[in-house]
Amino acid sequence: MSAEVLDDDERLRIMHGGPFYDLMANIGLRKRGWRALVLMNLCWVMPALLLWLGRDESGLQHFLRDWGAWSKFLIAPVLLTLAEKPIGFALDECISLIFRIPVVATQSMQDARKALANARSQTSAVLPELACLLLALMATGINAANFTYGSAPAWAINNGTFTRAGLWSLVLGNTIYWFLLTRLVWKHVIWLRFLSNAGRWHLRLAVTHPDGHAGLGFLGFYPAGYSLFVLAASAVVASGAGHVMQREAVTPLLFTAVCVAWLSVVLVYFAIPLVPFGTQVARLKRKAILMSLRRAMAFERFKEREALETNLFEDEAEDRGIVMKDVKPVYLAARNVSALLVNRRNAPAVFIPALAPFVVVGGSYLPFSELGPIIKRLLLL
Repeated sequence: MSAEVLDDDERLRIMHGGPFYDLMANIGLRKRGWRALVLMNLCWVMPALLLWLGRDESGLQHFLRDWGAWSKFLIAPVLLTLAEKPIGFALDECISLIFRIPVVATQSMQDARKALANARSQTSAVLPELACLLLALMATGINAANFTYGSAPAWAINNGTFTRAGLWSLVLGNTIYWFLLTRLVWKHVIWLRFLSNAGRWHLRLAVTHPDGHAGLGFLGFYPAGYSLFVLAASAVVASGAGHVMQREAVTPLLFTAVCVAWLSVVLVYFAIPLVPFGTQVARLKRKAILMSLRRAMAFERFKEREALETNLFEDEAEDRGIVMKDVKPVYLAARNVSALLVNRRNAPAVFIPALAPFVVVGGSYLPFSELGPIIKRLLLL
């Protein structure tokens, strides 16, 4: 088998295939840079242009000052589009290492290849993307209901009726945002389902591996590919939190609680797919500790007999003909092995973009002397 075929066989190519991918290719927007530019014009520039053409200076000023409009209609569509490439690259790199090291034992290699083939077929499935579109339309309907009952921004409704910019943003911009977000969440579910098979695989792990995760440490760096995705989602969440903070007295404790809650969501989102591998590492650690404790006891009693010609506490049934080896390095390595593949070393890759929009929002309500220590403590959790 040629190297090119092998390389392609070890890639998930999670962003390829499906109705949306085919549509973008057919209309000449396969390149993500151009697509991001078009979506920016559709979602943000057009509403601003409609307000300007309608000579609604007050509405235009409100639009330009609206954090929600900036985050949902400008930042999010652009970043969610550009995030596809680093996400796909990060996942393909992890999968490539799983098969090239290889992490999967020979007896499970066929099952792992089958799981990869199933995941690849899911990337081009039609029904999930239709479900994403349906969810986006439902979210737009909910937003329309909320706008109708008085929670609309000033630029979107005038005298109880939708402005042209408000209607455009609601029908098009809001739907595009939710579709892009739910589509990437679905891609993450595909990754999760692929890794969920790992609990049934036989893995080639080593408790003394220098990465401290029995050889699976590289998996913990896959969230780095999601930095733009996290920044986009965090910008929208932070803008929503900012609207709430406008009506509440913002204290350092309240701001910290909001940030901790969001960081918890981000951590769970990226940690759940790795649970099957983490479980295997935990099993290896327990087994290695128990086995090395038995061998260490036998070795130390052997050294005691060499020094004293007897054991201080005798065991008549003890087999003294076994060749003893010092397993202390294995025991110490097993104690230091961690099943937490997402940890302090790799979590900042998503924690920093998750907190950045909250820093911007929090800077409007808290002085830097209070905001700085909060962010520092959160990043050192």
